[in-house]
Amino acid sequence: MARAYSLAGLAVEEVGKVGSLKALAAMPGHLRQQAPVGRLLEWHQWKLVAGMLIAAVPFAAPDDVTTRFVTMPLSEVAEILDNAQAFAQDADRLKQRGLYVDVDRSGQVREPSELTTTDVREQLDRARQAAAAVRTLLDPGAPPQWHASPEPVAFSRALVSAFGETRPARSPGAAADVLLNTASKLLG
Repeated sequence: MARAYSLAGLAVEEVGKVGSLKALAAMPGHLRQQAPVGRLLEWHQWKLVAGMLIAAVPFAAPDDVTTRFVTMPLSEVAEILDNAQAFAQDADRLKQRGLYVDVDRSGQVREPSELTTTDVREQLDRARQAAAAVRTLLDPGAPPQWHASPEPVAFSRALVSAFGETRPARSPGAAADVLLNTASKLLG
């Protein structure tokens, strides 16, 4: 069960990586050269928060998630990101607990067997929701409609700008701040 939990957490991260790759693909070449590619693809908490955002804003066509994000009220984006941040903090810790025996901050030895069936079920549900949200991106017959739409390009510009204004912290809060900053640039 513990390893299933960790793998489901990794699945949510991979969905977040899909979102980053989509943003990179939508960027004009000169902007892609400025993009923080390493941070977009290697920052685990970023991928968790982005994966949860994608799961919370499901889409039916390749560009719908960006369009929905761009047109969503900033207060709704902030609420989704608060939830995603809280999840990412907990999920990252529990993901590690699903793989390793470790000593926590209070000196307690923690083992993978301590994860409960409820923890695993909730994590698997999150992974299913996130994977379902990107199913259309995985459809080889889906047309690449998002290249023709201005929203993904605007989103990618705002994202690169938000990353540039954020110090290189690796916390879920910093990841949520980047996305909130991106949203405020798009919606403000």
